[in-house]
Amino acid sequence: MSIIEKNSPYVLGIDLGTSNSAVSIYRKGQPLVIKLGKEETIPSVVSFRTEEDIQVGEAAKRRILIDPENTVSFIKREMGTEWKKEFYGNTYRPEDISAEILSKIKEYVINQEEVDLKGTPAYAVICVPANFDDNKKRATKEAAELSGLTVTYLLEEPVAAAIAYGTETSRSQTIMVYDLGGGTFDVSIMKVDSTSEDEPATFSILAKEGDPALGGYDIDQAIMKLVADDFKEKSKLDLFDLEADQGVSVRELLEAQQKLQEACEQAKKELSEMDEAAIEIPNIIKDENGVIHNVDFDISRADFEQVIEPLIDQTINTMKKALEQAKLDKSDISRVILAGGSSRVPLVRSKIKEMMGREPFSNINPDTVVAQGAAIYGASLGVPTDKLPETTEQDQEDKPDTDIKMNNIVTHHLGIEIRGGRFDTIVEKGVELNEEQPAVVEERLYSTPEDGMTEMRFTVFQSVESVSYVNEESSVCIGEFFLTGIPAAPKGTHRIAVEFEVNQQNEVIVTASLKGDKGVSSRLAIKRD
Repeated sequence: MSIIEKNSPYVLGIDLGTSNSAVSIYRKGQPLVIKLGKEETIPSVVSFRTEEDIQVGEAAKRRILIDPENTVSFIKREMGTEWKKEFYGNTYRPEDISAEILSKIKEYVINQEEVDLKGTPAYAVICVPANFDDNKKRATKEAAELSGLTVTYLLEEPVAAAIAYGTETSRSQTIMVYDLGGGTFDVSIMKVDSTSEDEPATFSILAKEGDPALGGYDIDQAIMKLVADDFKEKSKLDLFDLEADQGVSVRELLEAQQKLQEACEQAKKELSEMDEAAIEIPNIIKDENGVIHNVDFDISRADFEQVIEPLIDQTINTMKKALEQAKLDKSDISRVILAGGSSRVPLVRSKIKEMMGREPFSNINPDTVVAQGAAIYGASLGVPTDKLPETTEQDQEDKPDTDIKMNNIVTHHLGIEIRGGRFDTIVEKGVELNEEQPAVVEERLYSTPEDGMTEMRFTVFQSVESVSYVNEESSVCIGEFFLTGIPAAPKGTHRIAVEFEVNQQNEVIVTASLKGDKGVSSRLAIKRD
């Protein structure tokens, strides 16, 4: 199929996942999941065979065992970090790896035959975890740009899931979304009102909480440790000790780990349906004496649930924090909906039922529900009309019956670092942003801390938790700028006004100015959309 050199009126809804990715478009009154090869999802894995031969998806995943040094998985956890790796003379950042995944998704969409896209897809709503920091969001947007896609909106994953559920029925409800993906966990509480035929469906975010380092991968790791401990006892080989002299190479150990990870992931899926699973891996590794070792381990659902219970309890505690943030009781929640492939684990359902007093709800495939919600929202936004040829018209049935109005909240505490490493919060987490209050503006006054200062540096931080000091665990630097031109004077003489503005487009604008002299001013705009 040849590529038509004009923009398609369809906006892609993309779930760029840690383990797997999916894409959907809105067609004939409903989201249509586009097949990515034979399946509805592809592994978010990239493998470099040569400088020119770069494989993505299933083909790349198969190469993890045979060429782990040139294969990258779980790159989503590195977005917004300083991670870099060289492959065949070229240096790749997380943005570049994610761009390869997005390019492959785009290629599948272009070559699908189900829908006439009337052009090349150029616009996308891409989903991100609710607690992705600004650095991670900016990296995601750059990855899209590198793949030839313009992001019309970075939509939070649990919000996308709520849209997929909330627009299918005309009712007013308070939804809690439990989203346990491959690498991240999010919970969001939203007020959804889709009762009016004349007004937009309104999604008001009441609370967002999550853990960017908790997901199905960590569940797999818990099973792997159980099996690896048994294997070590039998074989005297520690598959996870890459530094000890065990007579086997690091490469062999990494390959054995990958075999174990794949087997444990499959066992996890089986234990969602059965009471017992067999983890059998012939020839997992050969020791220094030439003895070939196998893995033969039976795991019951009871054993499985015992090792992963601390992880699931973490998610339940996060749900409780979200309720507290929203100032709601569990009885105020109309429905708990599930998203993310790992939400299929039976212990998830039983723990949620134990806490909430009712079964969670999922009648949409949790692997694709986020992409479907993104497609609905993307269709409601549409492609900028000036980017479409006059001859291109989108069928009316390919647009949602109602617009979607999004009321957001400030997702992090925002402030600056002051002397002694203190985190001085200027905008509090949870402030609502809506039509009545499209932006929040807060100002704080500071004094020049030293004699003769002619410039001051301001480092902007955000934190999920309320903290007194900047720390690596919960606070992230999202920008830095200088105020120059301050007249030299004894310390404390001048007053510096620092103003934070957060608008509905999730843009943070920080301004520092000399009190009484607006000519001495500096401004930093941090796009968080």
